Amino acid sequence: MITWPELTAVEPRLLDLEQDVRAEAAKAEADPMWSFSIYWSYTLRPAIRPLVGWERDTGAHPHLESEEAWHAAISHLIGLLPAGEGAWAT
Repeated sequence: MITWPELTAVEPRLLDLEQDVRAEAAKAEADPMWSFSIYWSYTLRPAIRPLVGWERDTGAHPHLESEEAWHAAISHLIGLLPAGEGAWAT
């Protein structure tokens, strides 16, 4: 099983994304109108896609192009967001 530290070691841009997600989580806590679905669909998912998983940029580390890497990344990042709909993200 690939871990978040292993992912960030080979793809440092994930650390920048993690900072963005932490900032979004703080904003979400203060905004009752915040929507996980909108954030996932229009911001987070498009930001993750070129970094890990099947749509990874060419020349990727082989582990980054795997389903395992995709799930490890989204599990970690979604876990930083307020509880709720995030369990349904794929």
